[in-house]
Amino acid sequence: MLKRDIITGRTELVQRFLNLIPKSIRLRLNPRRYAIETFVFKSSQKLPQNSRILDAGAGPCPYKNMFSHCKYEATDFSNPNKMLNFVCTLDNIPQKDNSYDAVLCTEVLEHVEYPQKVINELYRVLKKGGKLLLTTPQQFMVHQKPYNFYYFTKYGLASLLADAGFKKFKINPQGGYFWALGDLIRHNGLSQQYKNISLIYYLIKVIAYPFTQIILPFILFHLDFIDKSKDWTMGYTLEAVK
Repeated sequence: MLKRDIITGRTELVQRFLNLIPKSIRLRLNPRRYAIETFVFKSSQKLPQNSRILDAGAGPCPYKNMFSHCKYEATDFSNPNKMLNFVCTLDNIPQKDNSYDAVLCTEVLEHVEYPQKVINELYRVLKKGGKLLLTTPQQFMVHQKPYNFYYFTKYGLASLLADAGFKKFKINPQGGYFWALGDLIRHNGLSQQYKNISLIYYLIKVIAYPFTQIILPFILFHLDFIDKSKDWTMGYTLEAVK
């Protein structure tokens, strides 16, 4: 227990140090977070004042402040933090047709069992000309078990959007091979598998931390320009217009 406390204390110290680094630089250590936050921020700036937006699958509403100029509403299947406007599943949203100027849905689609039903429902609640702003992984570790059903290619996303009725959409990769490699190194998952073996846990969690969480991700972030095709992407951001 003492060793575990020492390890935890050291990693917390490193995290406190990282928090002193400006966010614009810190995000370059986390390419997935960089891609998502950049997309959401740029999308929010394009929405006119007083646009009505639904954050679908909002969780703790991390992007609410980016939409301070909008009429922001949030929903999810549960509301432990009491931050949501209403609770529902995303294949059955209790709102009228053509209700929203925009719908935001970040890193949710892989967790729904019937993604086509969800995309259809998001299309239904959008106004004509409204935007669906969505991010989803193409590759990542299994997480939020057992509610991790799918990962998507751009072709699968295009099929879902077209079947729902979207005719105009842009699907962009979240970086290429080097961002994906940096993300894989950051989320190695090995330390948790060996947390009961102190030496291995210590080596992975503490000794390797500067390399896996700072040095290698930062270098790989700036090498991504080498990959032109971006087929080895972490995932996608998309904007679809109803």
